[in-house]
Amino acid sequence: MPSRRRTLPGAGLGSRAGRPGRGPGDPPGRRRGCPPDLAPAPPAAVGGSRVLIDGRNVQRALERGAAAGSLPTAALIARLRAAFAPPTEVELILDGHPGPTPTGRVAPGFSVLFGRGTSADHLIGERVVDAFQSLGPADVESVLVVTDDREVRAQALRNGVRVQGTAWLARHLEARAAATPGRGTTLGHGRAPRDRSPR
Repeated sequence: MPSRRRTLPGAGLGSRAGRPGRGPGDPPGRRRGCPPDLAPAPPAAVGGSRVLIDGRNVQRALERGAAAGSLPTAALIARLRAAFAPPTEVELILDGHPGPTPTGRVAPGFSVLFGRGTSADHLIGERVVDAFQSLGPADVESVLVVTDDREVRAQALRNGVRVQGTAWLARHLEARAAATPGRGTTLGHGRAPRDRSPR
């Protein structure tokens, strides 16, 4: 009977067929020819969880009801950093190029990654597959993907990864802000994005 790893579901976004393998001098988790900031992130620390955030999807959702561009990327990063703390490992994955925005590990337990020509959907898909392979079916539930994108959501669920939508994230942000004195709580005029999860 073929192993579960060989019949891994959901190769559409995260397929690595035809992609170069890791070279003998490359650090673990990095594939040969893959820029350092595009290499798969390591699994979350023991006792914590790992959160993969579909950056532009979340950014657009949190701007809903406000003017386009009302939530700059730097402000998004700041709000997400305030909403999560170690041992949770958060990776904010965004389409496009960083410009002046900081990238890499910008705070303990918080990293920012730009696709630089590779879609965020594809990068999240690769991390989902890597998580399944490195953690196994029993522990892959420690990984959470935050997105309203149907394809990204389906890819994650096929590999046993938990999924929450942007409405859940907005509520989480509001709850964290309310629990921190002096921190503003308005996102998108104080309204959480509509839950767009598939019924």
